[in-house]
Amino acid sequence: MPGRDNTGPLGTGPIGRGLGPCGGGMAYGGRGRGFGRGRGWGFFPPALTPDEEKELLNQQKSWLQKQIDALTSRLRGLEEKEQK
Repeated sequence: MPGRDNTGPLGTGPIGRGLGPCGGGMAYGGRGRGFGRGRGWGFFPPALTPDEEKELLNQQKSWLQKQIDALTSRLRGLEEKEQK
């Protein structure tokens, strides 16, 4: 992650399920990163709580909306260029 500031590759916040080093262990309820090495969880992390899942889905929704807005803006710019 550029800058290691948890802003994501486009500066819009984290993407995905929080499984990587930039996710801050979010997929594990803040219990740490990785697949529970030494914590007795084996390969699979514990399930998300409903509140954690809701927060994660809201973050993903926000990121996707920013992507849609950027695409819409770019398309609008290209259409205006074609009309000239």
